[in-house]
Amino acid sequence: MAIYKKCIPTSYYTSIYEIDYDNLKKQGITTLLFDLDNTIINYDETKIDVKRTEFLQELEKDFKVLIISNSKKKRVSYAVGHQFSFVSFARKPFKVGFKKALKKLDSKPSETVMIGDQLMTDVFGGNRIGLKTILVEAVLRKSDKIWTRINRKLEVYFLNKIKKKEPLKFDEILREYAKKYE
Repeated sequence: MAIYKKCIPTSYYTSIYEIDYDNLKKQGITTLLFDLDNTIINYDETKIDVKRTEFLQELEKDFKVLIISNSKKKRVSYAVGHQFSFVSFARKPFKVGFKKALKKLDSKPSETVMIGDQLMTDVFGGNRIGLKTILVEAVLRKSDKIWTRINRKLEVYFLNKIKKKEPLKFDEILREYAKKYE
């Protein structure tokens, strides 16, 4: 399968707060994997605040929730505290971190959604292992670190490829997301 096809998320929302979690539950989704940096908090923040903690705790009433991040353990453990399970240094888009997360929660790919702000790590990686994937807007894009900025440049290439090869999916899922690159 062409790489660009693995960069197409199942859906796109402007933030984690806009996602239709009731619909995910109806689809048999039991597990939510959230990226940390620029999905829940921006790169300049060090801790998940009370509002976001309460939001994620509310989701835990219906789902298993885990934070999966490419950041180092020190950053992730401090940001998450003892509130949520996490996998740090996940090396997304490689499968190893996703497998570790699924094992930790005793979940199957078919019942799991990966939620993140990057096509090249969160969406591509989640799709590679068979998860549903939800792309969200970055919390604060100007806080992106150098590797994320490089990934965002790659996104442009893949968005253009998807627009050309899969115009219906592009219009349905990615058109709004891609507007920031125009």
